[in-house]
Amino acid sequence: MSFAISFAVGLLLSALLTPVMRWAAIPLGIVDHPDGRRKLHQQPTPLGGGVAVCLATILAVIVSLCTSWQGSLGEGKSPGHFLIGLLAAVIMIVAVGLLDDCVSLRGRQKLAGQIVATAILVFSGLVVERINIFGAQIELGLLSIPFTFFWLLGAINALNLIDGIDGLASSVGVILSLAIAGMAAMTGHGLDALIAVALCGALLGFLLYNFPPASIYLGDAGSMLIGLLLGALAIRSSLKGPATAALAAPTVIWAIPILDVGMAILRRKLTGRSIYHTDRGHLHHCMLRKGFSHRTTLLWIGILCTFTAFGSLASVARENEWLAVGSALAVFSILLLTQWFGTAEFRMLGSRLKTMLESLLKFSQRKKWETSRPVHTRFTGTRDWDELWNTLTEYAERFDLCSVQLNVNLPAWNEDYHVQWQRRSEEDHHREWLTDLPLVTHQITIGRLRIRGRCADGSVCTWMGDLIAGLKPFETHLLYLIEEQLNEKRVEQKPQVEQLRSVPAIMGSTATVK
Repeated sequence: MSFAISFAVGLLLSALLTPVMRWAAIPLGIVDHPDGRRKLHQQPTPLGGGVAVCLATILAVIVSLCTSWQGSLGEGKSPGHFLIGLLAAVIMIVAVGLLDDCVSLRGRQKLAGQIVATAILVFSGLVVERINIFGAQIELGLLSIPFTFFWLLGAINALNLIDGIDGLASSVGVILSLAIAGMAAMTGHGLDALIAVALCGALLGFLLYNFPPASIYLGDAGSMLIGLLLGALAIRSSLKGPATAALAAPTVIWAIPILDVGMAILRRKLTGRSIYHTDRGHLHHCMLRKGFSHRTTLLWIGILCTFTAFGSLASVARENEWLAVGSALAVFSILLLTQWFGTAEFRMLGSRLKTMLESLLKFSQRKKWETSRPVHTRFTGTRDWDELWNTLTEYAERFDLCSVQLNVNLPAWNEDYHVQWQRRSEEDHHREWLTDLPLVTHQITIGRLRIRGRCADGSVCTWMGDLIAGLKPFETHLLYLIEEQLNEKRVEQKPQVEQLRSVPAIMGSTATVK
């Protein structure tokens, strides 16, 4: 009965509070404005849905506890200490999210807030001291606190990163909260099941306004709130003894968000970008480019999450962790075989590992200069950037450069292309220089060009001037490609594209001499 009350109160309050937040967000300036690059929605949309979900969840839990404190929730001792810590952490993460929604915090600033919220939970007693995997018990010892931090931060950012299209984070949150509620109920953690059910109801109430086309977004306050709550509940629901967690099932429940985050980190590190760098290579973006509609994309991702959730619950019910692992492997295989997601990243990883292996197994005398093959990776798009790259290879040979890396990232045009070339040598590395050029033209940021070389003998001003002048053919070709793309866009959407016309900007640069 308490679970039904928790769900109903969460659903009702969220349905009532969300339109209030939608109305209040505009005068408060909590609005998501389209930028024509990463945020491609058509008009400014209120944020702050996470506040409505937060309030609805908290009030639903309070009402449920007041009606069934001595009922079927019994944990053998008062849960007050954990609830106080969880409430404080929730307030902290929502505050950080709201601040980010208002002023767009830097990645490191947002991470610092997440760490504070996680620390509150850890110091309230939520620590995994040992892990039970396939019957083997592993004592974490000094790693217990870092492991708990890693799990909670991963959960927060997994939901934060997957929140890329209308209704996705809230839909995934509904499925995950139901799965964790079921797991908590089966393992005798009634309080955790009640909180998960309250969150599920609140998210369903919010989905009434967030389903495509959305009239309000969760914002970072909402997506990080879902991640924090479900991450903490997943740990508690998996406890088989004092601070002993069987993490196979809860990990597989998170399989889709974990895969999405893992591919994002891999993609950005392999292309030399910061892990905080935003792109449109997430699972939902890839499925939209395959021709799926927004609602069909939601449906398919929901089906995949549901499949892994059932696998996890079956593993708990049958006490067979291989059922959970098998469901996750099945989902990953489907995504790779259908080429919906992950194929470009795995190809690039394979190429990088092959190069590393060849260098380890090569025992012959290394030449003074040893040139590697360029590594081309097209994540999205059809534009012929290879021709642009050819001008760079001629440039690299002419100036005896050590490495050249070109990243083209145009989310609004669905273009994401990466190519890297380098040559290894035994010469003195103390004369190396590195320059990182942002490619900007027609007020459009196209990507970055990173070049590494060695200082030549003679006047620094002379060879640096020659080096910059040598980039002229590359810049000319780049302007031609962008102008060609703009002409195509003018034919399709002339009023919108005319706003982008302006005098081409010169490439900016920041050079570091080692």
